[in-house]
Amino acid sequence: MPQPFVKLNIGSGLSGAPGWHNIDNSPTVLLSRLPFGRKLFKTPPWPRDVRHYDVTKGLPFPDQSVLYIYSSHTFEHFAWEASLAVARECFRVLQPAGILRICVPNLRIAVNDYLQSSDPLASHFFVRRLSLAHTFHDLVHPGANHSQMFDERSLLHLFREAGFPQPAVKSFLKSSIDDIAAIELPERKQESVYVEASR
Repeated sequence: MPQPFVKLNIGSGLSGAPGWHNIDNSPTVLLSRLPFGRKLFKTPPWPRDVRHYDVTKGLPFPDQSVLYIYSSHTFEHFAWEASLAVARECFRVLQPAGILRICVPNLRIAVNDYLQSSDPLASHFFVRRLSLAHTFHDLVHPGANHSQMFDERSLLHLFREAGFPQPAVKSFLKSSIDDIAAIELPERKQESVYVEASR
């Protein structure tokens, strides 16, 4: 029998929510758990309930065993093929009527800001804002830069390609996830697009 209240937070960062399975792929999660690790490696103060895990290798849950999946500012760090594979894994592990909600930076907002800017270096600021350059820093922190960008259309397309029949664009805190306020960050509100779907 599936567990009725398994809730998964993919790419939790430092904002793991109580009652959720908070997972993040930053190597600093592991380094911070070593004796004197935080002081020696100057790692962030990772909460004890955040588990180090690479979701591109699959989700560690049985079929139809998860009620909610939430992910904020994580899917843009995957290449398209990897993001689709993770979304399909989300579909696999969700219970019937289970919910997937993804929040990512909204490319449309960045483009509109660029088009409305009178700064002569607006193009440079726009490219820098996208954070698409990959450097040696990615070896230490795989999520340091973006591998793709989404808008409403491309994020809806990701959901549909993963098997979700009726994904919908949502707004901040407008969700069928009952405790969404415990996990959704207000500082992401102005820069993000939110899409949600039931299995």
